[in-house]
Amino acid sequence: MALLQIIRKPQLAKDKGYAWVILFFSFLSHFAHLGFSFSTAGNLTIAHQKVFNIDLQKGSLLGTIHIGVLLLFGKFVISTSSHRWKRPIASVLIKKFGCRGTQVFGGACILAGIALSALSRQLWHAVILYSVLAGVGVSCTYSASSSILPLYFDRFKYIAFAIASLGGYIAVVTWPLISQYLLSKFGYSVGMGIMSTFSILHLIAGISFVDPQLENKSSENSKDNLKLSNEAERKAEVSADRDNNEGVDNKAAEFSEVDVADTVEEPKSEAVATEVVEVPEAAAEENINSLRQEFTILFKAPEVWLLAVSSIFWSTASSGYFVLINDYIVKNTNLNELEAALGITIAGIGNIVACITLALTGSLKLNRFILFGSSILLMSVGIFIAPFATTKVIYYTSTSLYGLGAGSAVASILAVISDLCSAHQIPLLFGIESFSKGLGVLALLPLAAYIAENTEEKYGLIFVGSCGVAGALAMLAIAVLTARRRR
Repeated sequence: MALLQIIRKPQLAKDKGYAWVILFFSFLSHFAHLGFSFSTAGNLTIAHQKVFNIDLQKGSLLGTIHIGVLLLFGKFVISTSSHRWKRPIASVLIKKFGCRGTQVFGGACILAGIALSALSRQLWHAVILYSVLAGVGVSCTYSASSSILPLYFDRFKYIAFAIASLGGYIAVVTWPLISQYLLSKFGYSVGMGIMSTFSILHLIAGISFVDPQLENKSSENSKDNLKLSNEAERKAEVSADRDNNEGVDNKAAEFSEVDVADTVEEPKSEAVATEVVEVPEAAAEENINSLRQEFTILFKAPEVWLLAVSSIFWSTASSGYFVLINDYIVKNTNLNELEAALGITIAGIGNIVACITLALTGSLKLNRFILFGSSILLMSVGIFIAPFATTKVIYYTSTSLYGLGAGSAVASILAVISDLCSAHQIPLLFGIESFSKGLGVLALLPLAAYIAENTEEKYGLIFVGSCGVAGALAMLAIAVLTARRRR
């Protein structure tokens, strides 16, 4: 019965009942998508160098493309008979098919991408399977498991965002050690195969994601089609009654009337059929026009542009640290690969502490923009310390500060987005923010790897730390603009 209730539409009420079931599965999904992607990036950078016999720049490129695609996914051309324009695919999939369909599709992509990457024998195999296919899947599941929350939470939405993010932070604590153990014990192929099984969590979560907006739209469309069908039947009955009452005094007149009826009635039937077929097309066209209008409204706000700029820079800092730090520590200190992975675990503990703190203070009226900007600055301080790490204490201090800042920033981003737009625009602004982060990762993180490879590795870390400062300044500018408008 419980399974049938999930598949069917449950009793929908915000902040209670089935909303907490949604939150639980969103928590599990966060554990298996962003938590996996970011916390294993450093270990896989080293593993890819060994498996494919490549240098740091190419080894980090696999993780860079993976993170970039999961955030960037993607620019996609939507065509109609009269116009074409580009949209972030993950947010459009949610608008078109709901959170459930997007979540299941993304989970299937992750499962296939990671499992098949275990068979990679050349670098381009891993690029297509792990970097691109799995990256697309993570993007879809990340967007769906986040966008479903404001549909079920209102008063407790900040707490819900923080709890869902907690799943990713627990993953950051556990995945570095788990992935390093699997890669060391079983090798790259078997290790990736085992890690792919966790992607099944996305498929289970997708089954539970009932989108109330999607259900309401489906029921309205069914009612419209039923009305059209009843109208067509009524017209047919009236036509038949009229034909029977016109008189059938002789055979010639009867044949004549039948011929006339055929010539008159057939076009009517075609008109009715055309009317029924054109309704879904008109609805689709209206939906596309609505998307276009909503994107236009969002891009007219300067806060949205500042959010995009901030996302470009701070995502480069956050992702760059994960990708570069393990290799830097192993090559430039006395720490081994497991001790380097332990540093990422400590960063995950910092994420959890920050997440719990935000959950406990979620009901307080804090300025989310200032909180977010300060979190990015704290993360950048941790990154700046890393290049000067010569002992475990300094390295673990760096990862602790990074974890506290990054955890607070990630847990706050959904609250920041919800404060900048209405509830129905959240998937679209979320897509813009994710696209901007992907653009930053793909454009700036390869530059950081190039700097690290051709100068000294510490300069690559300093570069990504500087990007974090730039992202924080852009977010503080949003705080100033919103404060002025409220006056």
